[in-house]
Amino acid sequence: MYYLPKSDIDKIISEYNIDVDSTTLVKIENQKDSTNVFRVHRSDLIEELYIIDTEEGKNIACHPHIFGKSLENQAFNAALEAAKAMSQLTSLSSTNQDSIVVENILRAGPGYELHTAFRKLNSERAFKDVWIRPKYEKSSYRSHSDESDKELNIVYEDFESLPHQKEITLLKPDTEASGKTGQKSIERIVRKCKEVKSTIKEIILYGFISIPALKAINETVKRHGIKLVAFSIEDITELAHNNYDMTMYGIDESLWNFSGEIKKLGSVVDLKTLEKLLPEFIPGSDQPGDWSNRQSSVYVTKEKKEYIRVEEHLQNSIRLIESLKRISNFTSWQEEITEKELQLLYSAIQGETASSSKKEKSVSGLHQNP
Repeated sequence: MYYLPKSDIDKIISEYNIDVDSTTLVKIENQKDSTNVFRVHRSDLIEELYIIDTEEGKNIACHPHIFGKSLENQAFNAALEAAKAMSQLTSLSSTNQDSIVVENILRAGPGYELHTAFRKLNSERAFKDVWIRPKYEKSSYRSHSDESDKELNIVYEDFESLPHQKEITLLKPDTEASGKTGQKSIERIVRKCKEVKSTIKEIILYGFISIPALKAINETVKRHGIKLVAFSIEDITELAHNNYDMTMYGIDESLWNFSGEIKKLGSVVDLKTLEKLLPEFIPGSDQPGDWSNRQSSVYVTKEKKEYIRVEEHLQNSIRLIESLKRISNFTSWQEEITEKELQLLYSAIQGETASSSKKEKSVSGLHQNP
């Protein structure tokens, strides 16, 4: 790990307009020594806004070569720390378990492992699960910029477990980039609650969250008189031109690809977190990446999972990083971080290709030997 001089850190903060002045540390009981929870104080954002800084969250944000089972394990451990914070900072501890609902946003949301983490912390508390899959009709990887041309539809839902005649606290783990999926999912569950004479008193977001998404979702919940609380992993990002990439800091690669314009993006992050991430983070890289395709399998309904070929995520990550190398004026230490991550990504692809080849041979052998 690099230990950057204060002058280098100060230069990056200034150059990318990173907000390190809006956070205060919050003490959480029984958290790991490596975990930090920060409250964000910004008049343009929601009042109860937190950043969860964990070792695992840092690893996920900085290293796209982490995928599959490794991602699931790290996401689970990060979620354990988030669940502790939520239990102490929100209404969860005083809410009857029958009134706590997890809205599983398919396909990506369950990959944040939040419900699993709550079960681990207290096996006797069983929250209700509802399921919904908003889907863009056209392919949307790194391309949410012209969303008026992309119809977002609900292609699957299951609200069978939604409590009747209750005042609900809703947990909503998911990546919140543009906020469009979040708004759609919230509007649908509000409508479903009315059908069973229930109301939502509080919505708790968890995942990688952007500033525009937070503002958009807050506008939606305010219309329904719902309180919004958010726990963002590591930082709260600006949003790239494509309404998809969520970088801690760096050049907006999507805008450069679109128009040739160089725009520098920053985020809201505590200085302590920034100092930890800088020696491992590739400037301009997308922290969550293609979250669905980083997982080994994803839910497509509440009962059905499909397995993922993670090579797509790995190849997409390489393409983005190679493009960032061309358009960014990296320092020597940033170049070294970048080359190291690229090597790990190429190694991961080779490993996945070899694994897929073995599986295909095994299946072929089974077919030849009845």
